Amino acid sequence: RQSDLRRYLLHSLKNQVTMPECLEIVTALRRLNSIDLERLQSENSNLERIHAAMEFSLQVDFLEARDAWLDQPSNAAAPGYLNPSGEGSGGTNTRSSGGKLQLHSSEQLLDTIERYRTRMFEITTQFNAIFRARQTTHVTASAAGDSNNQVSISLLSMWTSRRIHSFLKVLAAELNVMEDSASLRDALDACVFFSGSMGRLGADFTSQLPPLFEQKMLAIVLHSWKEGTTQLADTLKICRDAGVASPLVSTAVAAAENINEGGETTSSSVMMSPPRQLMALPPLGRLVNACLTGLNELRRCLLPGIFSQLRESLEQDFLLEVKSILHAHERAVMTPGLRGEAVQLREVAKEMKEVTKSIVFPYVRGATELSLGNEDGAKEYFDRLRAVLAPPPPLPPAEVEEKEGEEARVVAGEEKVEETTEASEPTPMEEGNAVQPEGAQETEGWADEGIDNIDTV
Repeated sequence: RQSDLRRYLLHSLKNQVTMPECLEIVTALRRLNSIDLERLQSENSNLERIHAAMEFSLQVDFLEARDAWLDQPSNAAAPGYLNPSGEGSGGTNTRSSGGKLQLHSSEQLLDTIERYRTRMFEITTQFNAIFRARQTTHVTASAAGDSNNQVSISLLSMWTSRRIHSFLKVLAAELNVMEDSASLRDALDACVFFSGSMGRLGADFTSQLPPLFEQKMLAIVLHSWKEGTTQLADTLKICRDAGVASPLVSTAVAAAENINEGGETTSSSVMMSPPRQLMALPPLGRLVNACLTGLNELRRCLLPGIFSQLRESLEQDFLLEVKSILHAHERAVMTPGLRGEAVQLREVAKEMKEVTKSIVFPYVRGATELSLGNEDGAKEYFDRLRAVLAPPPPLPPAEVEEKEGEEARVVAGEEKVEETTEASEPTPMEEGNAVQPEGAQETEGWADEGIDNIDTV
């Protein structure tokens, strides 16, 4: 009967109990220990050690019973509660529900965090109040009492560390289900508040949160980038296999008036909207949109720990992958025997490589730097891109008229020089039949007579 009563009392601690009720249950358990201690009084003289051992066993039983209550799902999360193994409380695998699970994953995670926060704080408060495991700067108890308090403090510390470690495992499992940064930010705020509450009990675990959330945030961004590169590769392969180039270009954009060639400037003095030239090549436009989608996720939950990883992933996992896809596509369309619109496919492949190198890569790098808060680096990339996209500025009307007048005068002067040159140069026929002046003929006769006279002499 005594053992049955003990089991009943311990089972009562596995449910929701208030502080007075908890104190009554522990008092009843201590009375049972006193009965056992009275029986051993005549057999064993070392009653202090036996009492300390019974008290320690009672504390262990208390924490184990309260553990069972801590692991119970709350009423709000009972239908879709996930344990660390990924199965629901009813024994079925709730991950198979697909989109339904994704809709409620954020609420379930927030409920799990709140459940751990409130219940762990309540359990530690009850334990400290009942077993007097409070750390004080003033020592007023005896040596034995201090020893018991130290044992209680160590036990509570070990239990708290184990439960926090268990919570972090559950948190990591729940984060794998989330797919948007807004829910991730809500979960991060709730975890920081939970850690701050435990910090009042000396169990602050804020430093263990960044690795979990940084890796998930990076995975969300890379997922959008991966979708963009996969879509680009699939589009190029389909068009190449079908031998058509029309889905790769847009003729309507070429005929349209482009008001702002260098991209419209948004409210930010640095940010540059996607260049309109990308609309002429729809696959590249969709690629840039996929990249911007991933960067927009950073606006909701930007974590400094992923800056270097994100820059490295941009170069290795995104830009290098795009370059490899376009290079492989160009090699494929250059293969002899390509059926369909082979000429157009080759021209488009070459144009896509040039546009990607001169427009897409600088714009994506600038957008990434701006998303990370590096405005100077973003401005440098965007200024280079604007210099490439912007045509030379038109001259003022006065300068245009002056320049046209100078060109007209230069052309007229060249025509006059040509006419003068043609008039001053005689033809060979004219040189042979040229009429000499009279003076020249007389002088020539004189010269002949002089020569004859010299010969005569």
